[in-house]
Amino acid sequence: MKRTGLLIIVLVIVLGALPGCRKESNEDILKVGIDLKYPPFMYLDDNGVPAGLEPDLSRAFGEYLGKEVEIVNTDFSMLIASLETGEVDIVISDMSVTEERKQKLDFSTGYRYGRIPVLVNKSFYDEKEITDEMSPEEFFALDGLKAIGLSGTFATTIPGDYGVEAAEATEIATAIIEVTTGSSNVIVGSYVIFGDHAANPDTTEIFLGLDQYSTSAFAVKRGNTELLEKANEFIHTLYEDGGLYEELAEKYDEVIHEVFFSEKYGLDFVVTKPE
Repeated sequence: MKRTGLLIIVLVIVLGALPGCRKESNEDILKVGIDLKYPPFMYLDDNGVPAGLEPDLSRAFGEYLGKEVEIVNTDFSMLIASLETGEVDIVISDMSVTEERKQKLDFSTGYRYGRIPVLVNKSFYDEKEITDEMSPEEFFALDGLKAIGLSGTFATTIPGDYGVEAAEATEIATAIIEVTTGSSNVIVGSYVIFGDHAANPDTTEIFLGLDQYSTSAFAVKRGNTELLEKANEFIHTLYEDGGLYEELAEKYDEVIHEVFFSEKYGLDFVVTKPE
């Protein structure tokens, strides 16, 4: 009977302690939402382990906070909902800051930046002596400039912002052919433009003088000011001399070369705000 009584007491103590232990354990884990379908920055390696720039940053942020990191593989369309429901604590998934998203989330300062390059017909580029130092206003005012872009995208709206009506194409391949042959001479696009130039080096060049760019930031649930402040502090350290970005450059410069098809661009090109 004494043994039975002692066992009951021990069970009561253990069971009573479990909720507290469970809570403490959860508080020691940072749950990070990432859509792991975008190599080389966010993906699952051959062993099924999250890899890439965002997972590396997530683990470093967890270390900064003194927490273990649990990466929650989440489709991009569900990342906002996962914050709102508490499934994740923070999103580090190259999520760009938009006015619409700012109504639902709180964003940190930027940690990645996406430029908007322009594919230019090489003959036109050389004839007009185009350089990246040329302002967007000067560029779109060039005599004879003929823009083309996919219907319903910024490839047509950006030229329109500068008074140039872009011809509309329903397929990107058609638009690229137009530029390579000189029927049109400009197409505004995303980073895939670098690949289009690499595939057509003799007939195209790239203009990087547009001042539009996207800013990607960490995202937290509205009102989570404590985690947001820590995120901002952490991001600031990334850019310091000897900071993590300098360390990661050794790992990702070669990767960036492959993404942008040029050794001119390294990690700095991705994480530094365009001037």
